[in-house]
Amino acid sequence: MDFLTLSNNFLLKDIDSFTLDDVKSLQKLIKYHSDLYYNKQNPIISDKQYDDLFKKLEILEQKYKNKLDFFQTREVWAELKESSFKKVKHNRPMISLDNTYNEEDLKDFDIRVKKNLELKDDNINIEYTLELKFDWLWIELIYENWEYKQAITRWNWIEWEDVTENIRQIENIPKLISYKDRLEVRWEVIMPISVFENLNKQARKTWDKVFSNPRNAASWSVRTKDIFLTKQRKLKFFAYDLGNISSPSVPLLLWEGNNKYHFIIKWLEKLWFEISPYFHICKNIDEIISFINNFWDKRKEFDFEIDWLVIKVDNIDLWDKIWWTQHHPKFAIAYKFPAEILTTKILSVEHHVWRTWTITPVANLEPINIWWAIIRRATLHNYDEVMQLDVRIWDTVFIKRAWEVIPKIISVVKQDWREDFKAIFPPKFCPSCETLVKKDENKVRYYCPNSLWCPAQHYEKLAFAVSKHAFNIDGLWEKQIELFLKEGIIHWLVDIFDLENKKEELLELEWFKEKSVDNIINAVNKAKNTNIVSFLIALQIPWIGSKTSKILSWLFKNKQDLLDFHYSIADLEKINDIWPELAKNIIDFFTNDANKRLLKDLFEKLNIDFLITSRKSWVLDWKKICITWGFIWKDWKKISRDDIIKIIEENWWEFVSSVSKNLDFLIAWEKAWSKLKRANDLWIMVVNFTEFLNMIKK
Repeated sequence: MDFLTLSNNFLLKDIDSFTLDDVKSLQKLIKYHSDLYYNKQNPIISDKQYDDLFKKLEILEQKYKNKLDFFQTREVWAELKESSFKKVKHNRPMISLDNTYNEEDLKDFDIRVKKNLELKDDNINIEYTLELKFDWLWIELIYENWEYKQAITRWNWIEWEDVTENIRQIENIPKLISYKDRLEVRWEVIMPISVFENLNKQARKTWDKVFSNPRNAASWSVRTKDIFLTKQRKLKFFAYDLGNISSPSVPLLLWEGNNKYHFIIKWLEKLWFEISPYFHICKNIDEIISFINNFWDKRKEFDFEIDWLVIKVDNIDLWDKIWWTQHHPKFAIAYKFPAEILTTKILSVEHHVWRTWTITPVANLEPINIWWAIIRRATLHNYDEVMQLDVRIWDTVFIKRAWEVIPKIISVVKQDWREDFKAIFPPKFCPSCETLVKKDENKVRYYCPNSLWCPAQHYEKLAFAVSKHAFNIDGLWEKQIELFLKEGIIHWLVDIFDLENKKEELLELEWFKEKSVDNIINAVNKAKNTNIVSFLIALQIPWIGSKTSKILSWLFKNKQDLLDFHYSIADLEKINDIWPELAKNIIDFFTNDANKRLLKDLFEKLNIDFLITSRKSWVLDWKKICITWGFIWKDWKKISRDDIIKIIEENWWEFVSSVSKNLDFLIAWEKAWSKLKRANDLWIMVVNFTEFLNMIKK
């Protein structure tokens, strides 16, 4: 049995059904995975799966403690391989944190803290700090006589490797600080997601090492003997502790009377060390739970993976009273979010035909639970990506579901016996209409040219037309469109606006009752009153999105203008953001006889507002605008992100989700972090919400 199969079997196996022989096998398995993870930076299972196996073994070793010769969970750090880096002792051990996964565990932690402090009054509250835990590579930086002197990593809690010259290459490491005595600052090193994705993208092109996750890529980049590679990897560090916090050389007088953990962190920030961008001081465990519950969406702000938050007792004087175990402190705990990277197996591949004619490979997976959702499919994007990943049917792959979008395959577990696995190639004929598939010249796209009569494209177009992006027919979903096509209730887009005359047929369908059918008909009738922008988006002119539809809408004053389209390519090219190929697509669409018939049929059903306004041409015309999270405005009233996006789009500007050199300005609040920093680095204009509203009024 291979290690992957054995790992999956043990993950599924109930604790009570483990025999002593199973436990010994699991010990060997953990040793094998630990070597791959910590020494070779080449894991074949995800962090979550490793954590689950490790925790299961901890329980089993305790259960069979009188029958085991050794305890593998205590040996992991001691068995890491020797390296060519010099070993150095830590003044204070760098030990791990215990972890928790839910609200009840956090409350139990609070109870244990109070019990260790012998607090008899349950109403006494303990103050805690809450900060990010990156779960990356731990580094201790040593400063003496104002200067950076040394960097050491964690090894077996007590000693680790000297990586001074490698760490010197990291840009946000202060080389000089305004403090003379010895200072031991503990950090976590991270690799931004954008850097990681670009690194793997380039590696696939050159057939170099592809990393399974950013943590392994960062670890490898720190330990490489080529310090120039370390510099190229654009790593970042965040300070979270002092190694010599109790040393007489550390100036406790600086926080005399405020012997709190948060004071130390803020002092480090004043010394120009970068600290956690998410840091809160909470009066009690209930505030901690409240912050954690509101943190989920804020994770999108960061260009690095955040799976954990760390809770610490703020009063340092209490730490020794609360005490430590051999492996973790009792005054701190880590809250772990659901895993977003796991491993699973590719069972088969389908070739999906989209409304844009494009054909993409979609992997059918062995079902896996990520973020409370059962994932059975993942996109492979395009056939160049398949080749670069070297992914095959029956491969075990690392899969990520980030920010609730379609799951993505990151990398492949390369097994010796995979030569027999089935390779994936683009289809020769469209899987829907059997038309000969074509490939764009000098591009990666394979497509079906039968745009008018391909059933798959037709369904995709109808499903998009009723979506919130176009006609926004509430209650009419993709599955219903699929069913209506199958039953012959609709054939073309115009048929959707005639559903009130098909009520009896709808009621004959399974699960369709009087109320649900009436809701659909009412939503359709409401959608008959639309505007020219939504109408143009619903038409789905090739490569014309919402932004270009807004621009294009200015050309039409009434329905007849659409039928009598008279603009040339040269005319359209004069319009901002319309290039020759786009102009040709627009002309081809409006001069096509079938499309003209579609327009006439739709005009009989719809009332279209042509948005004829005297809108001013001012500084914000055609600008790309990004916003950060969290806005407070007018007497601390919360303004949601969606509200601001709505204002942006109502004024016909373009909202973009990330900061890049093409951005025109960023709307930011005072505590914004990553997006604000990147905007400043790129010299992009930054305004607050009030300034933005004032600009609109001008």
